[in-house]
Amino acid sequence: MKISNLEQRISSLFDKSNEEFDLGNYEDSINYLLEAWNAIPEPKGIYKDSYHFALYLSETNLLINNFIEAKKWADVIYSCGLDRIDSGEREFLSGKVAYEMGDISAARSYFDLANEKSEGRCFINEDKKYVEFFKQK
Repeated sequence: MKISNLEQRISSLFDKSNEEFDLGNYEDSINYLLEAWNAIPEPKGIYKDSYHFALYLSETNLLINNFIEAKKWADVIYSCGLDRIDSGEREFLSGKVAYEMGDISAARSYFDLANEKSEGRCFINEDKKYVEFFKQK
C-alpha cells in the first residue's frame, strides 16, 4: 500500500510534535500539530488521525494553561473519529477543561457522563485531583 505525500507530511509533522513535546517544548509541539491539522483535507473529522490531533492539541494547551485553546480543541474532538467506540474520553477531556477553567457545574456534568460511559475507568492514570473532585458529590 502506497502512502501519499500528504500522509507522509502529516505523519512527519506529528512525529516532530511528539519530539518537541518530549523535550518540553510545548509551544513548538502545538505548532507542529496545528500545521498537521491544517494539512488534513476537509472534512477533517473523518481523517483517521483527526481525533488524536484534537486530543493532543487540547491536552497540550491544558498543560500550558491556555484554557481557551484547550476548550476549542475539546469541542472539536466531538466531530472527530465518530467511528471510535465511545467510552467517555471526549467527555472526560471536556470535564478536565471545564474544571481547569473553574466551570465546576460543567465539569461535574462531563465527569458524570464520562464516568457512566467508561464505568469508572476514565479516572485511571489521570491526575488525582479530578477523581477527588468527582467524589465530592
